[in-house]
Amino acid sequence: MRAIRQKTEHLFEPLGIDVVRPALSWNCEGGIRQTAYQIVAKDDGGKLLWDSGKVAGAAMHARWEAAPVPPCTRVLWAVRLWDETDACGAWSKASFETGLPAGVPWQAKWITGGYRPKRNARYPVDCFKKTFTFTGAKKARLYITACGLYEARLNGQRVGRFVLAPGITDYRRRVQYQSYDVTGLLQGGANTLEVQLADGWYRGSCGAWGLRNQYGTETKLIAQLIMTNEDGSTESVCTDESWQWSNDGPIRLADNKDGGRVDARHPE
Repeated sequence: MRAIRQKTEHLFEPLGIDVVRPALSWNCEGGIRQTAYQIVAKDDGGKLLWDSGKVAGAAMHARWEAAPVPPCTRVLWAVRLWDETDACGAWSKASFETGLPAGVPWQAKWITGGYRPKRNARYPVDCFKKTFTFTGAKKARLYITACGLYEARLNGQRVGRFVLAPGITDYRRRVQYQSYDVTGLLQGGANTLEVQLADGWYRGSCGAWGLRNQYGTETKLIAQLIMTNEDGSTESVCTDESWQWSNDGPIRLADNKDGGRVDARHPE
């Protein structure tokens, strides 16, 4: 008997979760009945974080019982099962990674377009750009969110597959951020991180009557790219006043309800 479909907090291989004692779960394959399990978890440096030992029972889930997982830590966990004959199966592996430390201010700053918005006006998509030098790291993570909808590109390649990020939320109470593994998108030497920002649910048309500016009149963006070196040291690229901005691109309007308008005469 072996474990399949391993999940952390009901997600497959999640990246950037904020639960430091997550729920782990799995399904069984082979055998008739699970009679025991064992979970072993290590960080990506090989340090043992938790060994549950052999736990009797048919439950196909367990709550993390060791010390809380530190922020920005990739955890490799494996589980093996015992069947109704008390035969032990092979290890099945999975992973998860925690996000930024809760309650700690970001290094990055909120940035916005270089104009004073008028309540009843419509605006083109904002484009932000930062060029930086990369010399090599074992991993790189982009943490990003916006009041509006964003799409990020690193060296011309789209970051992640999330459509309409960061998703709908009540901006008066919370703004959800996303975590992306961008290690493979970096290149030696000069790199360019570009982000497009549209109105979304924050400033765009919402509801049956197309209400605009429901949460605010000024869209904004915050992002920090953290690159971790082999020795554990980190380098960061954060949104601040040094980022370039323009709204002179071809996308003159991008609204969830009212549609979009593209003027190909404008440069990319």
